[in-house]
Amino acid sequence: MQAEPKLAKEFSDLMSSSSIRFHIDGRVATITLERVARHNALSLAMLAEIDLALAQIENTRDVRVVVIRSASTRFFCSGADIGEWGDIDPEGMGSRFVRAGNRVFRRIAELDVPTIAVLSGSALGGGLELALSCDFRYASTDAMLGFPEASVGAIPGWMGCQRISDLVGTGRSRELVLLGEPIAAARAVEWGIVNEALPLEQLDVRVAEICALIQRRSSASLSVGKRLLRMVEAGHTEIAHEFAASVCKGTPDAAEGVTAFREKRHAEFR
Repeated sequence: MQAEPKLAKEFSDLMSSSSIRFHIDGRVATITLERVARHNALSLAMLAEIDLALAQIENTRDVRVVVIRSASTRFFCSGADIGEWGDIDPEGMGSRFVRAGNRVFRRIAELDVPTIAVLSGSALGGGLELALSCDFRYASTDAMLGFPEASVGAIPGWMGCQRISDLVGTGRSRELVLLGEPIAAARAVEWGIVNEALPLEQLDVRVAEICALIQRRSSASLSVGKRLLRMVEAGHTEIAHEFAASVCKGTPDAAEGVTAFREKRHAEFR
């Protein structure tokens, strides 16, 4: 699908941005955070650039997986840019800064394709919230994860409390949010925040393996499955499963899957 002219111009402007780098290689779209001098601290402008990249992804039918990563091995993302939000008035903090981040992170969470956060460095505050908006998280063993907002008189405003509580329960989420102490990647794996922690030199290889695996799966099943999971998380379980099963059964992928099973071969989803 071709981008609309306005979107194409905006995307062209985005490609020259110094805050992120965005490219699509085959069926894999990659957003790389490149505000390295500021430890990838998220400003309103940077959030807008990520939003434009997401719009391009939504307008590109062949994308099957999205990877969000960092150009730095020290920080995936250090969080919201305190140099920017520190001077915003209370009303603007909620209506502009927090609302903008929530809009972008919700858009990531609601993409029809799987998303992977590659934590080559630490993910703190809004950086952890960004990672939590993705479906999968793979981290370097050196990475630290946490919500340090309490140390600067703030809170995780980009749905971090909700997402971490859904993931690890109230006890551990209280420890992260109220104590404000980051945890190592190994503990984050134990708690279920991170899927795997690997030495940095092995991280890209593992992520490439996961991307290849996702591309062998039915795109219809992945899209409907993601929506089903959101409905289940909201408590609409029985009717959600009934609806999702009916939708999947009506797709060409379902017919191919049944045929391949009967013929004892790998399915070839198109």
